[in-house]
Amino acid sequence: MIKKQQKWIALLVTVTFVWLLQVATMPVAAADTTEQIGSASAEQGPGFIEGAGTGEALAKKKSILPYVLIGVGVAAVAAVLFLVVLKTSYDIRGNWNVNRIIDAGTIDFTVTFTGEKASGAFEANQFGNLLHGTYTVDGKNMEWIFESGSKYTGTFTDKDAMGGSYLKPPATTGTWTATRAASAAVQPAPQSLKGKQDSD
Repeated sequence: MIKKQQKWIALLVTVTFVWLLQVATMPVAAADTTEQIGSASAEQGPGFIEGAGTGEALAKKKSILPYVLIGVGVAAVAAVLFLVVLKTSYDIRGNWNVNRIIDAGTIDFTVTFTGEKASGAFEANQFGNLLHGTYTVDGKNMEWIFESGSKYTGTFTDKDAMGGSYLKPPATTGTWTATRAASAAVQPAPQSLKGKQDSD
């Protein structure tokens, strides 16, 4: 949804900029023609030349408008490009070491996310049990839900760290943090935790 809004904003800024540029290059409406003709016939040559010179000076002052509009347009387009194109893209795919804290205690486990940047599936290794679920990512926000219904929601703090809140129905809550693992393989649970059960 955010990406669609950014595209519409970029399109609106571009169209507005082109319109302003066209308006700026249009000839300025002439002063009252009747008044100019009357003045020209009533005055002598030198006065007429002086009036023409004044008109040229005014025209030169107004000619800076297109440059101002171009500058504003370039700045606006650059800002939109920064938001749309150069916006930090967080990629959850890969292996993560997770630390979860609830009232019953703390557990550490590993999760491997596979799929697209915006959504996909994951496999978690908790105490030797392989559990599965799906994830979604929107900007720096993410949510991953186990098949059991346990939900992890949070945000990226940088491209290799994230954290947030945990909810296991009906009312178990907690917090979690995760850091990206260097290894490409799913790491086994610590030896001291094996044999315990956790359905997340």
